[in-house]
Amino acid sequence: MKKKIFLIVGSLGAGGSERVYWLLSQYFNKEAYSVSVVFLNAQEQCFPTNIEGVEFIDLKTIKASRSFFKLYKLLKDAKPFAVFSTNDHINILTAMVACFLKVPNLIARASNNPQQMKQFYGFKARFYNLFTRFLSFRFNFIVCQSVEMQQSISKLYGISLNKLKVISNPVLYTSAIKKQSYNAVQKKLIIVARLNREKGLFRLLEVMEELPENYVLTIAGDGPLMGDLKDRVRLRKLDNRVTFLGEVKEVSTLISAHDLFVLCSFTEGFPNVILEALASGVPVVTFRVGGIDEMISEGFNGFVAEQANLIQLKELIIRACSQSWPHEKIKADTYCKFSLDKIGQAYESLLQN
Repeated sequence: MKKKIFLIVGSLGAGGSERVYWLLSQYFNKEAYSVSVVFLNAQEQCFPTNIEGVEFIDLKTIKASRSFFKLYKLLKDAKPFAVFSTNDHINILTAMVACFLKVPNLIARASNNPQQMKQFYGFKARFYNLFTRFLSFRFNFIVCQSVEMQQSISKLYGISLNKLKVISNPVLYTSAIKKQSYNAVQKKLIIVARLNREKGLFRLLEVMEELPENYVLTIAGDGPLMGDLKDRVRLRKLDNRVTFLGEVKEVSTLISAHDLFVLCSFTEGFPNVILEALASGVPVVTFRVGGIDEMISEGFNGFVAEQANLIQLKELIIRACSQSWPHEKIKADTYCKFSLDKIGQAYESLLQN
């Protein structure tokens, strides 16, 4: 009989955590396991659900605060061998439900570095943090995406390092995606991000003002700062050099049409968009944030600027766009380190025999 595995997410929207679990559902989809992806909100959906062998269950509750009884009944009836959850509010919900059920393998995935995120927390996030410390004991393991995140969570919440396992995010191989031809005249930059404060997009626009006129920027993603960012672009007369696409689905294909991926975040857990860029053979210039040391090899697949050093970021962008890059080697190196099989095996190793 197949062992039942449940992966719980808030939605199938365009978030990094959602993408990781959507990918993991495909890894666990094999003879030994019966896989279900549980989500609360079907209104946000960027990932397909027509994956053979994977069941997608919509609780139709929208919010975690309304989901306790439905999730409890689902898990009580199914009696799963393992339950994986991700993101603070879903981890808290799952831990609370697990207080009343026996789940042999209960594994959470932390989605950010809490010490770095403090300055961006609203009331709801601070409220979640109060519960994280007390409910962490319910989990067999908590997956951290980098050593930096592991150390931060251990220090802040007093959780044993033995419970905090470092596993990077996976990337799915797509052979059809190739780096497109290099444009020697126009330098095409791209960033893919949710448009909120911690992504640091206003400081990227400052850098764009200082870059030569032949540098253009594509901003893909949606979020609360869209209007303010567009106003800033108009005010600084960058209209002909900055393009807003909104939310996109074919991220890798879009990235591969550009010369350089730029990340300007104040904080990250383990940015999936950088993996997608590298998996397309596109080099990256980024500020130093969580997970970067595991992904970027200076000079081979990109450059790293120190946080808030806009001059250094500008100089590295120009440097990156003024040299050739081994696109196929970048792509191959990324899959070697972060393939779904390799990361999936690391998750599977957490399950008890």
